[in-house]
Amino acid sequence: MSIFLDFDGTITAKDTVGELANFALRVRAAEGQDLRRAWDDVVAAYVGDHRAHVAGYVPPAADRCLPAQEVEFLRRAKGVETSSLARVGRSRLFRGIGAAAFREAGRALVADGTVELRPGFRRFVRDRVEQGWRVWVLSVNWSAAFIEGACGGGRGGLPGLEVVANEVRDDGSVAGPAVLNPPGATDGGGEGGEEPRNLTNSRDKLDAMEAVLAAAGLAAQPSIYFGDSTTDLECLLAVDRGFVVSDREDSSLLRTLRRIGKEVPHVRDQTATSKLAWTSDYEDLPDDMFALG
Repeated sequence: MSIFLDFDGTITAKDTVGELANFALRVRAAEGQDLRRAWDDVVAAYVGDHRAHVAGYVPPAADRCLPAQEVEFLRRAKGVETSSLARVGRSRLFRGIGAAAFREAGRALVADGTVELRPGFRRFVRDRVEQGWRVWVLSVNWSAAFIEGACGGGRGGLPGLEVVANEVRDDGSVAGPAVLNPPGATDGGGEGGEEPRNLTNSRDKLDAMEAVLAAAGLAAQPSIYFGDSTTDLECLLAVDRGFVVSDREDSSLLRTLRRIGKEVPHVRDQTATSKLAWTSDYEDLPDDMFALG
């Protein structure tokens, strides 16, 4: 009886990483520091690394017709993500910005319309919690506090919503959630393996979801996942029912799922046996779909 929702593009209408960075750039500017060029360099390096991974990977996308092949492609991109996070830390863009400031930034950006939540999201969460579901946000976003503020969770208006995501440390680096870093565990990403494991790709998300369910004693109970990108693919395939959140029927994730042999009808057209479906908002989801008998 668990529901997991990705954040960027799933709860929100668009990705929020740029807005998170813009918030930090404004903080730095108020201190007299102009880090725009440094940040642009971080973004450009990531785009270049990702393009190189896609272009050099064998087999290419057109020949990856099985789920296992696509999963391997996604897992092999882990180095691209960890290298990018190292650059984020070295940029010092987020240095000294505490959780309270990130939480308030998330709240303010939703309040002024800069960050838009998808229609029906808050009601969907409130109704599911009232029905007895456990609801988590599971995100590769860099700040769990930012997500809490944006969603109205934590100290806000959505009781029962729990966030599992990375967090910004005081030195400006990004650390993974505790669920991926039990005592004695590391991801081997740093020299000697000292660095904690960050939440960056589809495998990290799957491992985090399974760890959350195990800790809550819910591994054997029904689970549902909502996501919009390929970082969500492994979780969507692992749960009892998965929902792709998309504004169109040919999004990158929907095309990928269909390429590897998965049928993904719109939620209005799904049948009782449909494991996957897609929707553009939470208002299309009939309440009886989540009734607990």
